[in-house]
Amino acid sequence: MSPIITGLLIAVAISFFVMTMAGRVGALLAMKGEHRLDNIPFRVKQLLRFGLGQQRMVDPEEFTPGLMHVFIFAAFLVLQLRSISLFAMGFSETALEVLTDLGHPFWLNNPAVLHIYRGYLLVKDVVATLAVLGVLYFAFLRAKVKPDRMTPSWEAYLILGFIGGLMVTEFAFGGSHMVEQNGSFVWWEPTTSLVGLGMMALGTTGAHVVGLAGFWLHLTIILVFLNFLPHGKHFHIITGLPNVFFQRTRASGKLGTPNLEKEEFGTATVKDLTWKQGMDLYSCTECGRCQTHCPTYITGKPLTHKGVNQDLKHWLWNNQQWVEEGYGPSGVKEPLPEIIGTALKAETVWACTSCGWCEQACPVFIENIPRLIDMRRYQVQVKAEFPQEIQRVFEGIERQGNPWGIGQDRRDEWAEDLHLPTWGDGGGPYEYLFFVGCAGSYDDKQKKVSRALVKIMREAGVSFATLSKQEMCNGETARRMGNEYLYQTMAKMNVEAWNGLGVKAVITQCPHCFNTIKNEYPEFGGEYRVISHTELINELLKDKRIKLSAVMNSKLTYHDPCYLGRHNGVYDAPREVLKAIPGLEVVEMQRSKREGFCCGAGGGRMWMEEHIGTRINHNRINEAALTLQHAAQPSTPYPDAADKKKPGQVGDYKEKGGSGVVAVACPFCSTMLRDAVNDTGREENIKVKDITELVADALETKSGPATVTPGTTVSAKPE
Repeated sequence: MSPIITGLLIAVAISFFVMTMAGRVGALLAMKGEHRLDNIPFRVKQLLRFGLGQQRMVDPEEFTPGLMHVFIFAAFLVLQLRSISLFAMGFSETALEVLTDLGHPFWLNNPAVLHIYRGYLLVKDVVATLAVLGVLYFAFLRAKVKPDRMTPSWEAYLILGFIGGLMVTEFAFGGSHMVEQNGSFVWWEPTTSLVGLGMMALGTTGAHVVGLAGFWLHLTIILVFLNFLPHGKHFHIITGLPNVFFQRTRASGKLGTPNLEKEEFGTATVKDLTWKQGMDLYSCTECGRCQTHCPTYITGKPLTHKGVNQDLKHWLWNNQQWVEEGYGPSGVKEPLPEIIGTALKAETVWACTSCGWCEQACPVFIENIPRLIDMRRYQVQVKAEFPQEIQRVFEGIERQGNPWGIGQDRRDEWAEDLHLPTWGDGGGPYEYLFFVGCAGSYDDKQKKVSRALVKIMREAGVSFATLSKQEMCNGETARRMGNEYLYQTMAKMNVEAWNGLGVKAVITQCPHCFNTIKNEYPEFGGEYRVISHTELINELLKDKRIKLSAVMNSKLTYHDPCYLGRHNGVYDAPREVLKAIPGLEVVEMQRSKREGFCCGAGGGRMWMEEHIGTRINHNRINEAALTLQHAAQPSTPYPDAADKKKPGQVGDYKEKGGSGVVAVACPFCSTMLRDAVNDTGREENIKVKDITELVADALETKSGPATVTPGTTVSAKPE
């Protein structure tokens, strides 16, 4: 043992580490501020559950590698105390004697402490052994299996070597002392005992040399490892837990609202990122989980969220002084360049469907979508550079209150013969505002869904009214496309009108309307109880206010809308409704619920062309066809849609597949999947239907007119 060598190693390593971290921290401090210290109890709970508890690591789609990571993570935590004690031994012979000889008088005089220490040694030995297993597993996974989500990397093998080296040197050091003390197998250090028994063949001197080498190598690996962390993807070992703690507390479907009066027009340069967004970059583990069900990655679009993180991080690190102090590569002060055109390409920013899979899968809670939307905001509001086809969408919302640009006076044509009550016409009071939405008002297919929902609500005696011609777009499409000014204009106008009418509860048939009104309107004073049409129908069935009796002998698979399921957690209600329809056989696609695959319409992509790669909706309808075929003929081979080596290979499926129904609960999904059915020539095999239509077809109706609201009589029922 040598205090001088130990002290010198620590001094050199810490000096280099502090210099590196000063730059990394300085770059974060140069970014925009953001309040992330609200709701501390929630943050602590999430840290314990997902940070220390590693819950996302063992999600079903990646259970085995996740479990192996848990083994390694546990070893890191448990061995912290052991590593500290090893450094103490380097400074003190007394510490060495006490900590390596359990027959020392210190332990004999403190038997209770001895029992605790033995318990720690047992845990240490077990987790270190499991960590070695994890290292071997990941080495095999990278070298032989080579899953698509994992980028080949020499750094990964180096880190695995560091981790394995720490465990092996720990066993070697402990084993050498067992040899010197003529020890035998002990229950509190099982693996170390076995190593010690094996080292007896080296003799006392040989074992001492190996143990001494193990000791100094262990300390050196720790200090080298520490300095390597801020230079690569394993920086997450330092930043991961804080990143989990500072995660957003709002719903994933809720975007932050910039203050346009203070000219917060979006993200132009790296310095416009918030410090939390900068920490997101530092925390990316490059595990690739974000791309296993990412629609853009799987269909060949120029976007992977892992890639965005790496491109931004490396640009930031290469230009750290520029970000911190304003000095460019030439050594003189100059403005930072815009992200788009330097670190990222424009098509990368516009490719995202905002489906949320990347954020759902990320074990360290990186927030990818808000960052991309902020970049779109700058491109739209400042640069006026965006995909050409969305110009007409903006103009349609501005001039006619809907993205199609169809006349506002035609908004209630879908219900001309239904004699629906209008909120504010002197009738009521009404319990619900039925927000029909732009698709439900103007899209020919979705008009049928609107009428079907009216039929169901009338049969159940639901008290509701619409806004008729006064209804306007909620602005969701404009916001996801980056036109924040237009969104806020629509949101404020709607909230002011609805509050003036005394609206308290809203029914929607579109998940995008549902998410916006429920999660984003409260920032503008719009506090409403918002219920999706599938939740409403499920409640009506449970309360026995409606009854389904018509038998439908068909196989059906359900497609989860991203903004109903992943962003808002509504998975069960649609399925419970479908299972209540007599005769329907509901079968699940492999990518369903939290792993559900996007239709390709979210994030404003509904209105943009797919110029690159294969079409997202084709990939999804192929999986639906495979699912229906497999349900009818279980012996039919079913390519694994969640294949870890090549995910999404169903996109190459060319056969017609099975017959049946694809149920949807979103007008965008309905449009995309119907188009995919037509594009792939499956019109005779597959029908795309909203859950509402299926329920309306199976509905057992009462004879005679139904009552819409107390005191209001209906003269005609919808189809």
